Amino acid sequence: MLQITKAFLLVFCILPFCVMGQNPIKIGGGENFSKVTISTSANQSVEVGDNTLNGHGMAPNLVAASRFLGHATLGSDYESIVALANSSFSDWIDEQQAMPVSFYLKDNYDELIQMAIDSMLFYGTDIAEFTPRYRHFAFPWTKYMVESPDVLRSRVALALSEIFVISSFPSFDDEPRMLADYYDILLRNAFGNYRTLLEEVTYHPAMGQYLTHLNNPKSDPDNNIFPDENYAREIMQLFSIGLFQLNPDGTAVLDNNGNSIETYTNDDIVELAKVFTGLSWGDALFFGINNAPTNDSETTPMKMYDDEHEPGPKSLLNGLNIPDRNPVDGDADIADALDFLFQHQNVGPFMARRLIQRLVTSNPSPEYIARVSAIFANNGSGIRGDLGAVVKAILLDEEARDCSKVSAPYTGMLREPMVRHTQLIRAFNAYVPNGSGIYRNDMDRLLAATQQRPMTAPSVFNFFIPDYQPIGPVEQANLVAPEFQILDSRTIIEYGTELKHWLDDDDDLMEYNSFYDDEIYDFNKEAYPDFSDELALTSDDLVDDLVERLNLILAHGQIKETTFNNIVNTVKQIPENQPESRVRIAIFLVMYSPDYLIIK
Repeated sequence: MLQITKAFLLVFCILPFCVMGQNPIKIGGGENFSKVTISTSANQSVEVGDNTLNGHGMAPNLVAASRFLGHATLGSDYESIVALANSSFSDWIDEQQAMPVSFYLKDNYDELIQMAIDSMLFYGTDIAEFTPRYRHFAFPWTKYMVESPDVLRSRVALALSEIFVISSFPSFDDEPRMLADYYDILLRNAFGNYRTLLEEVTYHPAMGQYLTHLNNPKSDPDNNIFPDENYAREIMQLFSIGLFQLNPDGTAVLDNNGNSIETYTNDDIVELAKVFTGLSWGDALFFGINNAPTNDSETTPMKMYDDEHEPGPKSLLNGLNIPDRNPVDGDADIADALDFLFQHQNVGPFMARRLIQRLVTSNPSPEYIARVSAIFANNGSGIRGDLGAVVKAILLDEEARDCSKVSAPYTGMLREPMVRHTQLIRAFNAYVPNGSGIYRNDMDRLLAATQQRPMTAPSVFNFFIPDYQPIGPVEQANLVAPEFQILDSRTIIEYGTELKHWLDDDDDLMEYNSFYDDEIYDFNKEAYPDFSDELALTSDDLVDDLVERLNLILAHGQIKETTFNNIVNTVKQIPENQPESRVRIAIFLVMYSPDYLIIK
């Protein structure tokens, strides 16, 4: 096994995190062809010639395909990159969005729990001592990420989980089934309609518990009881319209004094809170039961108890009035409120920016946001809120695909730690020798080292806020870099330590944990990477090819010449008769380089 030394770490710790460079002149996949005279064959239009030059009408090359998959997936292997290079991005997206959900995490969770219980009974272990934990959610989540062919859905669902946030901390560490079922909403609606997603999120008991509108009572002034305002506030601030009024391009609407205009007031929150009263467990016999009555309560949409719903009219923002329904109809009140939020002018640019930040770049231009916002407003067939069309617009936009953006200093984003982990797993086709399809990956160390793990945000504001500005050039340029909020001297070093674990320890690609405390360990249950293709490129005369392959698979061709040469020279210091060590150290050095960590 290789030993990754502090000297190797130091080489890359001192490199800058902003990728700078000259702007290349591009023909094909670019913009610099305004002075080119285009001619086509007799039966083709000039538009076809334009498309050949701007990249829209031709199969992408390997680097462009890799870069696209870096935005659209949680990691891709060499074969996937080659396949896409012989196709088109648009066709690939259409094929991905046509795929059904591969499986639901809750169903796989139930299978795993039953398997654990059966094993405990077989070995005479007391099942009363068995308590499901976060890892029992993480195992199905990892299986979906590794095995499911609908890789775009996996990517978008993770992005949505960082917008419509619930967290295992502090709420659901011992309720992984509820966590899994909530994540299934995100998988199911990744390419569906935003209005449907907003409703399913609103009624899910996990959100009801997390943002405290489950068992939210109507007003009782005599006993000083008033509706909980938590969900009313966050559905506006974080899930739909944001704090300030927006133009379609995401810029702020300004008053006559040049100041931003608030989207809503505290009075609006008070009124909207009345709408989200009367909801409780979907299979409860009556309102107000604190704990889930049955196992299915955690996955059954909440039910409206009209006797506990705030009666009377509700006056919401922008003059919307929910009528005084008689008899009281809480579900109808909620539908009116959700319809209003769905139609609000802010939702398109708000969701466009959030999703662009999670998939492509931290600082999309107003023009980019406007183009995506327009698709949210109308997908071309008169449908508003089509997330599939929005995702396609984000990934195919010229600002996402223009190769000159790779050289621009303030484009792109810092890769999230959990995406670095999934990329390593998927790039080298992780497998479990026993063929069980069970990936025991609890990601505890990942969380401790990097402050990130799926569905484990510290608050409803996610792991980082969208407008975070690290001190220095980013702040001075009035730009943002959200992911840098969890990057500091400790987390970057500990990421290196984790990367070493994933690569240096033969059985540590995933963080193995057992189903139950007394389960018998078997190394065949561990996950391992497949380096067979890379091992063929480890001789001195092929090390350049090895690093170039890793550059393509992992860094999308963005490793600079100096970094490339440093990696090659370091790998060659390892004896030629240690091919696996050469592969592992090469991967480590690529994935610890700033050229990799910033995806353009």
